[in-house]
Amino acid sequence: VIDELRDIDDNPEELIFDKFEAAIFSGNTLSYPVIGTEGNIRKFNTNELQKFHRNKYNPGNLLIVASGAVKHSELVKLAERNIRKRKPGTEAGREKFYHKKVNDLIVEKDFQQVHSIIGRSTIGLKNKKRIQVKILSTMLGEGSSSRLFQAVREKLGITYQINSFLNSYQDVSAFGVYFSTSSRQADRVMEIVEKEFRKMKEKKVTEKELSRVREYIKGGMLLSLESTTNRMIRIANSLLYFNRIVPLDEFIKKIDSVTVDDITAVANELLIEKKLSKVILTSNVAARSTS
Repeated sequence: VIDELRDIDDNPEELIFDKFEAAIFSGNTLSYPVIGTEGNIRKFNTNELQKFHRNKYNPGNLLIVASGAVKHSELVKLAERNIRKRKPGTEAGREKFYHKKVNDLIVEKDFQQVHSIIGRSTIGLKNKKRIQVKILSTMLGEGSSSRLFQAVREKLGITYQINSFLNSYQDVSAFGVYFSTSSRQADRVMEIVEKEFRKMKEKKVTEKELSRVREYIKGGMLLSLESTTNRMIRIANSLLYFNRIVPLDEFIKKIDSVTVDDITAVANELLIEKKLSKVILTSNVAARSTS
């Protein structure tokens, strides 16, 4: 596990997301890296792991989901036969998250490129406006037709990769734009990203662009359901977050209901310059030249 932890530390594309979420979720357990830290990994002993397993992994906290060529009645029998009954453990949960602006962070590492994220915390899965944020995020930087891919990769060719992301929990999401480029072009790319943010707030998107993004999201969802694994994950997420299986038609109707005015409004709520934070991974030489 410690070797895997060190591999992450040497992989800028993974490390920067750990650093970003640690920053925007600071003060909440969401800020903890999934793999943990070397210090707490070395402190674990067998008794502590067994106690944690008994408390957290029990039928009261367990959801079993299957998809594909399986019969529900047979699955229930298998679960009843193989999952031992235990005393109720402690209920899984965490404290409420409160949004806040965090300071920019520059991390000096010996990487060849500069890796950057600009973003913030925002609304979670249970908020009705989350689908609007998803469409905005997709419009900005998901896929080769997105605004940022076209402006930075296609027209100028000055970044190795650039994309937006929206990683969501029940009550909060991490939203941002990630890119990697040379130290010489890093400031220029960041300026273009911030310019596109301003354009999203100041000028309404066209109905044509909104329609394209709607179809892109719906198409991606429908294609993903060709995989039984993805079907299983969708059912599990739906039950965990909404306590029911949300019909696909309902999801599609929510996407189609989003208007041009909705996108402008959510852009002005989300892309507020003073509420955005930057995390930058850069080499020692590049960091000194920037300062």
